[in-house]
Amino acid sequence: MEVRVKLVKIVFSVVFLCLFCFAATGLAQEKGGSIMVMKIEKKGAALTGTKGKGETSLSGEVVYRIIQTRKAMAFELDSLGLVGTGINTERGESGNISIKLKPKTSRTKYDPKRRVIESTFLVEVHYPLIDRIKGYIVPKEGEREMDDYRSYTETFEGTLVSQLSESPRLGKKMEMKKGAAVTIKMNPTEKVLGEISQLYGEFRVIDVIIFPRLYIKRYINVQPVFVRYTPDQGCFGGTTTATTGGSFNTLRDRSIEMWNRCCIGLNFLPPVYVENDDYRILSSAEEANLRAEYNDANAVEVFFVEVSDPVGLHGGGVCFSSGTANAQIITYDTNLPINLYNLAHELGHALGLFHPPGNSTPASLMEPSGFCADNPALMSNENCDNASNPLLTTRIPLTLCIRNTNM
Repeated sequence: MEVRVKLVKIVFSVVFLCLFCFAATGLAQEKGGSIMVMKIEKKGAALTGTKGKGETSLSGEVVYRIIQTRKAMAFELDSLGLVGTGINTERGESGNISIKLKPKTSRTKYDPKRRVIESTFLVEVHYPLIDRIKGYIVPKEGEREMDDYRSYTETFEGTLVSQLSESPRLGKKMEMKKGAAVTIKMNPTEKVLGEISQLYGEFRVIDVIIFPRLYIKRYINVQPVFVRYTPDQGCFGGTTTATTGGSFNTLRDRSIEMWNRCCIGLNFLPPVYVENDDYRILSSAEEANLRAEYNDANAVEVFFVEVSDPVGLHGGGVCFSSGTANAQIITYDTNLPINLYNLAHELGHALGLFHPPGNSTPASLMEPSGFCADNPALMSNENCDNASNPLLTTRIPLTLCIRNTNM
């Protein structure tokens, strides 16, 4: 009996140790301080363009990493993603403004007496007018991205001043009851069209939360768009309607499965519909018109059509304005029953990932497949680390997450 009790204790200890190791390598996979998320929203930020000043409704979040050194508390600007409504310019309506921090360009200092964080940085700014006038980037010879249309972006230099209502307390979750105030100013340094010359806003932060640097699940909205049409054949030809999107449930479920591995939640919104029989079988000449039919500033649109004309035009699908808040995807119901992970692959482009080599891993989901050939159902830490889009946001209350990459 005594031996049995000892054996049970040993087994329990081993199980506990395994669970502890799992937590240490899973939930707490990242070390180095805490994270502070500031969620901001502003209806009257000022945009200056070629037709003078206008207003933009700006929303998004600013994320700092906080590190407690022996001498002081240090802040680093970890990410900044903002989305704003556009303004009229000399060359037409700009379209929604996408703002994303350029990696490794920020410099930050903190004054603990005044509780003020000051950052300088560079951001990538995109608005659809650039695509309409400039077109898309043509890859170099041998680097053709057949399903990934990259937009030209403008570089803005920015300053961000955050006035905290109280001093951060590290090591545990903390919400600032009085929030914070943020001032942002951005001016272009590298222009493509130069239709926007300044952005300025003073913001009252709607949420501030500080938590240990663990993997926290972030979310991005995905808006499915189906084509509603009237078949001219069949028992009820010409009298009833049908829709594309027959592949939706399968492609959605496989996409959620893959991006959950990176602690990225895909929030699929209820489908909306476009009424035009011509879009059911889609030619390259019709793609821009279809994409103009619906635009949600806070979501990546995914347009489901039956098939491309010619078949296999973009392989299993295509993403436009990759990595920006204006990303849009076209995918085909004829992907089934083979191309199960095509939409997950295209959403990877929407999250800023290229085909390998580049910022994604060879033999992973981001490996190109072509028509009637599926993408690998493999996700790497590199893919997870490099995925970014201004539409990615942190939900409050927070959702802790364990990465589950399989390569």
